[in-house]
Amino acid sequence: MPAVFLQQRERFREATLKRLGVSGELFDQFNRTLAPHVQQVRFRKGEYLQHAGKPATAGFWLFSGVGRRGLITSDGTDVTMGFATDGEPCGSHHDLLAGEQGLPALEFVVAESAITAARFEWTTIVRLREQHEFMREYYLKVAEYSLRRYSQSCYMRSMTSAADRLQTFRQQHPGLEARISQKALASFLGITPQYMSMLLRSARIRGESAGTDKPA
Repeated sequence: MPAVFLQQRERFREATLKRLGVSGELFDQFNRTLAPHVQQVRFRKGEYLQHAGKPATAGFWLFSGVGRRGLITSDGTDVTMGFATDGEPCGSHHDLLAGEQGLPALEFVVAESAITAARFEWTTIVRLREQHEFMREYYLKVAEYSLRRYSQSCYMRSMTSAADRLQTFRQQHPGLEARISQKALASFLGITPQYMSMLLRSARIRGESAGTDKPA
């Protein structure tokens, strides 16, 4: 598994360096140190990587596929909190921290599509972070990236117009819309599936109208 993990990580090398703002040397040090401790896992669409209500003990890094983070509100509503896709970590950081104390996870993580991933025990990350300064440095960069994504999500959700939220989602996550269900996207945007259908239909009609308005 270590060789497979390193090969897969190399596929996303440039994207990861840019996303996290880390050096190639730090990226390699982190990967070589973690590689002996990961396990390759696969999930079918609809299977859970993390269950709400149970302590979160493991994190994941996706080779391929789309994972969806969400929670169930007190009235039983499934609310989508975020997505992860090829080359990205997949999990709930605050639930992993809570899991260190044996506390149950607030969020679930489900396979929005078939997933192949590397699984690592959170206790291993904690131990390696304590042993190596470069592991602490890399961990900090990942945490900073998670905060940026959370801020982007909050910014999008603050928009009063659903059309603007959809446009911002498409800008922040190019190509992801085609890989997830319309229901999951509607949940992430904070609208009903019915309104989502109407929104997409209106956008399609406007696009068709713009095409017919071109001068001959």
